[in-house]
Amino acid sequence: MKKILAFALLLITIHFSYAQDLRKEADSLKQIGLLEPALMKYGELMIKNPTRTTSYYLAQTCALLWTKDMRDTAFHFLKYAIENDHNLAALHDPSFLSLIEDPRWKKIENHQIMMYQRNHPPIKNQKFAKELLRMIIKDQGFMYAGNLERKKYLKNGGVFNTAAIYPVLALEEKYKAENIDKLNDLLDDFGWPSVSEVPEIAIDGATLIVQHADHDMRVKFFPYVSEAFRRGEVDPLLYAKMKDRILIEKGKEQLYGTQIEIINFEKKLLPLKNPENVDKRREKIGLGPLQPYLKERFNIDWTLAHYK
Repeated sequence: MKKILAFALLLITIHFSYAQDLRKEADSLKQIGLLEPALMKYGELMIKNPTRTTSYYLAQTCALLWTKDMRDTAFHFLKYAIENDHNLAALHDPSFLSLIEDPRWKKIENHQIMMYQRNHPPIKNQKFAKELLRMIIKDQGFMYAGNLERKKYLKNGGVFNTAAIYPVLALEEKYKAENIDKLNDLLDDFGWPSVSEVPEIAIDGATLIVQHADHDMRVKFFPYVSEAFRRGEVDPLLYAKMKDRILIEKGKEQLYGTQIEIINFEKKLLPLKNPENVDKRREKIGLGPLQPYLKERFNIDWTLAHYK
């Protein structure tokens, strides 16, 4: 009996290890832009180990391929993946930019909000929440393709190696402008969002759009962002980014070290006030130390001694 149990455990371990390897391989292919090979690997993983998580990866990858057939396939896998989810992650996932104008997306939204409300307080202003969540997707939706090309841009000495990036950059600008106009209309109708009306992630969406607007709009709405942050309704990093950006735009030193510049294709931290105290300031608002943040986010090797 012990031998049978040991053999069964060995088979389970081998199966789990194989599934992990497939997942890593698929993720690696996706990270470098090889979506079709990644899709094949996720499909193989789904056959070997059919889970809702794998179904979600398939939905993401299909949506990133943008064709009609792939969008249909994305909806198929997404519906299964989120069937029992009680969160709103899919509703602000940038991978699904190609899906949000499809009538089927409304069914996804309604299902997720229904499921979310089973474990959370009711969303009083669902229209506002849905619009803000869609804005996150529109703001971030081209980052996958854009960031792949931006990495190549830096490696190639400031030259894009494909003309395909230019329509992507143009659409990023178009969606940013549309988001700003839409947000202004929504704020006129509903005022600044609060957790009594919409989920916190939707408030982050409003903050994100303001952060990516022009200086005047940032200055206009920062008091609302600041007040929402004090109530614990805004992500600390979003608050820090907006505060730092406004300071830099005014010719002042930033407080939290979130703003960088690129000079001769090298990323550098913009002027920082009292750098010896930056980690205390970051900790006070709920952020970790600056050094690992700069390394992980921008691959900048920063030390206090080097800054001085």
